[in-house]
Amino acid sequence: MSAAHQLAPLPDDSIPDGMRIATRGNANPLDAIEDDLRNTIFGQNRAIESVVRALNRARFGFSAGNRNRPLVNLMFLGPTGVGKSECAKRLAQRLHPEGGGFLKIDCSIFSQGHEVSALVGAPPSYVGRDQKPLLDPDIIETPNSVVLFDEIEKGTAELWNLLLQIMEDGEVTLLNSGRAVSFRNAILIMTTNVGAKEMVDYIDKRNIGFRSTRQDMEATGQQIYQIGFEALQRVFRPEWINRIDEIIAFRPLSSSTMSRIFDRMMKEANGQYINYGIQVEVSPAAKDHILRKGYNPTFGARPLRARLLKDIDAPLADLVASGGIPQGSRVYVAYQGGEQYDQELQFYYQPDEHLAQEARRRQEELAREPSRRPTPPAESKPSSQGPSMARSIDSVTRR
Repeated sequence: MSAAHQLAPLPDDSIPDGMRIATRGNANPLDAIEDDLRNTIFGQNRAIESVVRALNRARFGFSAGNRNRPLVNLMFLGPTGVGKSECAKRLAQRLHPEGGGFLKIDCSIFSQGHEVSALVGAPPSYVGRDQKPLLDPDIIETPNSVVLFDEIEKGTAELWNLLLQIMEDGEVTLLNSGRAVSFRNAILIMTTNVGAKEMVDYIDKRNIGFRSTRQDMEATGQQIYQIGFEALQRVFRPEWINRIDEIIAFRPLSSSTMSRIFDRMMKEANGQYINYGIQVEVSPAAKDHILRKGYNPTFGARPLRARLLKDIDAPLADLVASGGIPQGSRVYVAYQGGEQYDQELQFYYQPDEHLAQEARRRQEELAREPSRRPTPPAESKPSSQGPSMARSIDSVTRR
């Protein structure tokens, strides 16, 4: 824009007498949901803030004048393995701790146009008419249900047209029964890896590595959003993108975030080891070694889980099976360097009678229930769920 066409700066408003400046309070019931998401989805604080902001608007029925649409239409954008799908699952778990409020549709199964009939059912006289559609009204019409369309870019134009109808009208008709399914009390979330190649190329050029700082990741995240949004415009029509309430970018994971994810994975793993009376502690050097080998900003946190399976789970299982580590032991994993490949970690153990008793108790329980597989203790739910979003929006009439 030339200097002659630049807009003049706007003057500051004068505030009418008697008006007070508004400041945020601390009584919002969604604050508890935001805290829970921050404690489970690491390194995505900005994305979580955007999600909660959209939910807060939905609580009051604010919809820019259109009350027929879903509560919110969100697009989660970013590289693979950074928490997009997990955020949707955790949100559903928080809103529906008793279960029954989450529906996931894997869009990769709709690579052909006719396969979309699996969502809405086959019309009369067609094969598959008696099969239940994937769009389950019992879940979708539950207040504040979360409907996740995962990897939306892998679907076909027929799927996108169906979603366009859902995002705009908040309703779809099942062809096999003629029933209208309402999405007007549902939270619609779509995830995409569109633009992934360009994201990877950008990350490689930035030399993002294990010791990259959070500031580096933040700057990278801003560019990731721009790359992803431009890729969305190449794949989807403008009228489709315009139906999305908010496009939320998920950043690449920094080394400090990966460290927190490692700690959570080990906590989950110890929940499985305890069935055999074993608890594992990983030394700081061994942890750093596994993180370095399992860190790849291109693929997010998934390679780290693969490293844990290979470096901790597999050798530990072999040691227990062979008698190298007896059931009822505290195990310490230490980094010893080593000259041979994949022998950098060494396992040490110390018998523990309390853990041995726990192993015997659990095995006796399993003996009484032969069909039951060893499973980790159920994850404890937060002691205070806070006022549910369902109750918060009951007073809002959605037609």
